[in-house]
Amino acid sequence: MAHRTGPARRLAPVDVRALRQAASRFGGDAAVRKAELLRQAVACAIDRPRVLHDFRDTLRFMLAYPETPILHRAAAHALARVDELASAFPAAALQSLAGTGVPGSAVTATLTLDLARWLAHRHPDAAEIDSFGDDGRPLAGVLALALPPLEAELTAAAEDSLELLDEAKGRAPSRLAFLVDAIDAIDAAPAVRGLLYESLVPYLTIRAGGTLARAATCGVAATPFCHAAPLAKTVAEPRAVLDEPLPPPRPLSARQRSALIDTARATLAVLARETDPVTWPSRDGVTLYELARGASIALYPMDPARRFALDSHTGYLLMKNGVPVGYGGGWPFLATCRTGINVFPAFRGGESSWLFAQVLRVYRHHFGVSRFVVEPYQFGAGNREGLRSGAFWLYYRLGFRPVERALRGLAAAEFERLRKANGYRSPLPTMRALAASDIALDVAPTDAAMRVDAGALSLAVSRHVAEAHRGDRKAAEATAVGRVATALGAGDRARWPAAEARAFRSLAQVVARVPDLDRWTRDERAACVALMRAKGATDDAPYFRALATHRRLAEGMLAILREC
Repeated sequence: MAHRTGPARRLAPVDVRALRQAASRFGGDAAVRKAELLRQAVACAIDRPRVLHDFRDTLRFMLAYPETPILHRAAAHALARVDELASAFPAAALQSLAGTGVPGSAVTATLTLDLARWLAHRHPDAAEIDSFGDDGRPLAGVLALALPPLEAELTAAAEDSLELLDEAKGRAPSRLAFLVDAIDAIDAAPAVRGLLYESLVPYLTIRAGGTLARAATCGVAATPFCHAAPLAKTVAEPRAVLDEPLPPPRPLSARQRSALIDTARATLAVLARETDPVTWPSRDGVTLYELARGASIALYPMDPARRFALDSHTGYLLMKNGVPVGYGGGWPFLATCRTGINVFPAFRGGESSWLFAQVLRVYRHHFGVSRFVVEPYQFGAGNREGLRSGAFWLYYRLGFRPVERALRGLAAAEFERLRKANGYRSPLPTMRALAASDIALDVAPTDAAMRVDAGALSLAVSRHVAEAHRGDRKAAEATAVGRVATALGAGDRARWPAAEARAFRSLAQVVARVPDLDRWTRDERAACVALMRAKGATDDAPYFRALATHRRLAEGMLAILREC
């Protein structure tokens, strides 16, 4: 007689905690224990959203930090099963998981027109308009710019915005698809259309899973790196890591670059997050560095038309064995780069310090910088998550120190307490106090000329335009371009690519204010023209590397600020 099989045991929080603790241990019999705990967990029924979420995060951690190929495959199979289970949960049961990225969960957020367009056209099952903010511009007025006059009665008759969209969208796959197409039909510059869309304050419901989940894993695949030894949770010699030369970037096809953009967008969208470089990337400039221990870093330079005149935001997606584990960005200028990192919660407790050291290494060599600065928001100012996570100490252990001398003693004393007292956590008031200053790391000596702030230069130019040109910016630009073109010998600009000519015009208003421009050598002038053009290239890293070595221009920028 066959034995009847009873109902599966429910997966409990204690089961998940045991597996998570085991997942962080390596060597000895750790792999055997992980395999057994994972086997037991997979055999359980999962009927509680929070348990499902924590189990899913543990499986993602095991994919990023596998001990053996067998464990990597087992975690991948278990994750696929969990995602299938999650998608079958009732929507109401997953409300508590909003913004976690668990398939089937949803988050409501406002996004830019460009990302909304990407969602509407590439992932129509993943996003829909939920509502409009009370402080937004009336939808009828904006749609009147897009619809033919014959349909004006439609915009006047609808009682509310959602009703208007439902009436007007016809066979469009969604309200969102209709709205972005209508906005795109307005005869205006792209930036103006983007502002019109954002002025409506449309809130989108973004649902994780489905095609978005596939997009989040469509980056460039690689053979997993398996950890036979304990994780590298600390970096003994941060300077040595940052000084280590980079391997050449991986050659990428246009399709692979697009896949990396989709991976970053999908990863952030389900968390209701968005960054400018991922929304407006220079597609041909996307770069991938494959580093040791399964780490890889994708860089996303901004579209040339979206870059600031002096510095520029280059974003990154940090991956471990192809799994996105964090993101951030950098703003290089001269020898300095403002930066920061956000490690996703599922991967905290892994190799965060070592991975961020690799990020700094990439930015150091890719952009030619030698000083890194992190602003207080990244580790707690106005950011409670940053305070509670103790993000300050991640930076401190890599050599970052408060710029304000008064805080250096507090940081040193508190770090000594952390080092001596096992299990000690810095109190929130202490962390708030430490978040009152920028922190900086000097990889090599930098002086005042190489620390000139791009924002301060921009303000100096604005003041000059107001005083010398009575606010006439077109006249100020024309005067600056004429002077710089003559002084540097850049007289053939009509044959330049449009983006390079635009970059030259933008930078000219700073270069024109350099006091001794007419006394530069021929080589200094030629190098300046080359770096001004490079600011408009698909990848602006050559611009930053050239800027970091143009001593005469840096000294000229410092002189501009000293004259203010």
